[in-house]
Amino acid sequence: MRGFRWALGAVLLAALLLPGSASAASPGLAGWLASRVTGDAVYAHLVGLQRIADANGGTRGYDQPGFAESVRYVSARLRSAGYQVGYQTVPYTDFVVDNETLQAGGLGPIRALMTRFTPSTPPGGLDARLVPLPAGRTGCAAADYEGLGVPGSVVLLARSSCTLQVQQHLATAAGASAVLTYRRTPSPENIYRFIAFDPPDFTVPTASVSEEDGVRLTQLATGAKVHLDLQARNVPSTTVNVIAETAGGDPGHVVLTGGHLDSVTEGPGINDNASAAGTVLQTALSLAARQRDVMNKVRFVFWGAEELGDIGSGYYAAALSPEERGRFTAVLNAELIASPNAVRFVWDTGSGKGHAITELFTRWFTQHGLPYATEPFDAVGSDHLPFHDLGIPVGGLDSGVLGVKTPAQAAEYGGQAGQLFDRCYHQPCDRAEGINRTALAENAPAMAWVLGSLASDASLGRA
Repeated sequence: MRGFRWALGAVLLAALLLPGSASAASPGLAGWLASRVTGDAVYAHLVGLQRIADANGGTRGYDQPGFAESVRYVSARLRSAGYQVGYQTVPYTDFVVDNETLQAGGLGPIRALMTRFTPSTPPGGLDARLVPLPAGRTGCAAADYEGLGVPGSVVLLARSSCTLQVQQHLATAAGASAVLTYRRTPSPENIYRFIAFDPPDFTVPTASVSEEDGVRLTQLATGAKVHLDLQARNVPSTTVNVIAETAGGDPGHVVLTGGHLDSVTEGPGINDNASAAGTVLQTALSLAARQRDVMNKVRFVFWGAEELGDIGSGYYAAALSPEERGRFTAVLNAELIASPNAVRFVWDTGSGKGHAITELFTRWFTQHGLPYATEPFDAVGSDHLPFHDLGIPVGGLDSGVLGVKTPAQAAEYGGQAGQLFDRCYHQPCDRAEGINRTALAENAPAMAWVLGSLASDASLGRA
């Protein structure tokens, strides 16, 4: 994204880290804060971000005008509440898709989404025989490609237990000229754009289709020809992290709470992840009146380009000096906290100070009679991971991403068994009117209460 300058240089960073009044937190700060971060208050921000997406082609993607307008939305409200707002410019390599065309037999044009950072086809595309993997073959073993006449073909396969990297490597080794893939879900109309996180391992053009179209392609006559044209470019670009923090609190003990502000380029991203970013924003606005009452300094960050692989948070974490790393008491993050078919997962590092954050969440939910389950802290790839890698305590929650709700979970949380937690994940239908407002009303105050507890804690993070 262009048009932002790095205002979080040495001058602003020094201003943000000046010692504040580290007065003891007022009693009940956590409960007071939670009472003001309501589902309705957060939902108002989701409506605002939805309007931004609607005015910008249906997306707030990290490289789209809708993201820049989302940054302005958040910044204006933080300033109005009295915060100093900083911007950290984050360089990254964008993947600009110029064409993604798939035609097969008599099916006509089929929507295909090019896997980011994989090679383009030759100019004008390629024409080749389609080779679907037979039932029972996952594409995760070299033997799955034997006897199919793979050389020179376009291989079609479903995502499986191994990585896309492994599937593509094996298909290429068998001689495939391109790979098409799809994800099996209870919402077969969905189509997901994948990312090659290790681009050198992807040596042929790769794209995804919906499960519906994958089945249609599989049913074509043996030897059916496909035309595949995928054209894209790597382009140097920048995104931005939006940063604000409390005037008070010990700058030697910082609690950071954040959420990514960008959506995927294919949708407005309201559950993923305006639900969390809106909660962070409402928490900041609510805390503004008592921002000098916190014991530990609180920093609010709205990350850029998470959907491209934790770009904003990774850059921020990597830029921290050893001294700066040592100032962090905890990092809170959240993803999709208002899934339509919600469950409740609390992330858990299993031990140490990260586990203490988990116990704060579980205490809140237990006291309010709300069911929850714990899951490993890395079950959801997101912006807390770069901080965990530095040894900083992390915690957070989600209400279900791509998983399918079990009958036991339906009995515990309500909703529909056998369906995705969020059928609109990374889809155009991830809109404000589709989020689960009950889940939002339960999870947003929990995030605020845990933050308030950490901000008031005289011992967490101290020797």
